[in-house]
Amino acid sequence: MRRPATQSCVVILGIEKGATMRRHDYEKEAALRNRAGAEPIQPQAHTELGAWLARAGRLSQAREALRTGLGRAGGSARIHHLLGLILAGAGDYASAMRHLERAAEQEPTRYDFLRDLALVQGAAGRTASSVESLHQAIGLGGEAAADLEWLRRLGEKALAESGARAERRPPQPPRHAALVERIVARDPEVAEALVSHPAKTGTDERETLRAARRALVRLAAQHPSYPDLHFGLSLIAEQLGEIDRAIEAAEKALAINPRYVEACLLAARLYQKSGKPAAAEAHCRRAAELRPQWIDTHLRLGHLLGEQGRTGEAAEAYRKALQINAQCEEARRGLETLAAAPAAGGGGA
Repeated sequence: MRRPATQSCVVILGIEKGATMRRHDYEKEAALRNRAGAEPIQPQAHTELGAWLARAGRLSQAREALRTGLGRAGGSARIHHLLGLILAGAGDYASAMRHLERAAEQEPTRYDFLRDLALVQGAAGRTASSVESLHQAIGLGGEAAADLEWLRRLGEKALAESGARAERRPPQPPRHAALVERIVARDPEVAEALVSHPAKTGTDERETLRAARRALVRLAAQHPSYPDLHFGLSLIAEQLGEIDRAIEAAEKALAINPRYVEACLLAARLYQKSGKPAAAEAHCRRAAELRPQWIDTHLRLGHLLGEQGRTGEAAEAYRKALQINAQCEEARRGLETLAAAPAAGGGGA
């Protein structure tokens, strides 16, 4: 498989030995470099610069530009993919495979990412790995992958003759989950919508939540000072029943932004679920101090204190809620429940 795969990789990259642009466009290069400098966290700017330099035959500068992009824009799948192809064209298959594997891991439903990984693995003599990647690429590519069938059969024949077996990587996420992962990576707020309904325990729903979490984990690694990312991770962990992880993520959001009231209320709910009422109460009171006009902060505190039998303090919280909205039925029901508690043998004020 070595020779065909090497040739295919060169064709995919669009670079042939000795092939360069007829005339170097210095203005184009300057514009691309300026854009990459002005938008350092945007992967597309670095990818376009690297691709343009590669087509111009300036491969060492293309590699440098893409590596700079990885450092500034984080682990972009497209940067890893292009850098892998350039390294493969230069014959550095070991490095190329590392980058192409990263690209395929981050965007597991990209047919071209898996196809190119398979070709480079074949060029490197990693026949077993190449056959497995070809198998996955063909499953994604449909008719577009028809030309890969013969290469997979060739690899399977070589494995059979040597007595080896194809390497089996962990199965890629279902297409739906992979799509969710890509959507959340582009718009992290989508993750909150996934947990806006009562918890579901079905396999498909859990896989969707895990896909969203994978995207948020990558984003949080790239932007560790964004509290919303940790807040989203906390919501998903709660939905998956991982309360300790949810608490950790909520506390990270609060460490970054101590005035994040939504994170305060989330942490209070999580601590309550984990059987830590003192911590839950502390976060509830903190939320009520930060946003005294938010009725939810007083209702949550009233419920929490009522469950502890602290009826007097609970009643005070419900009354504060009624001061904000005199028509709040939840607060009225809370007061009625507290009033009936002594007659039922409950705790006093």
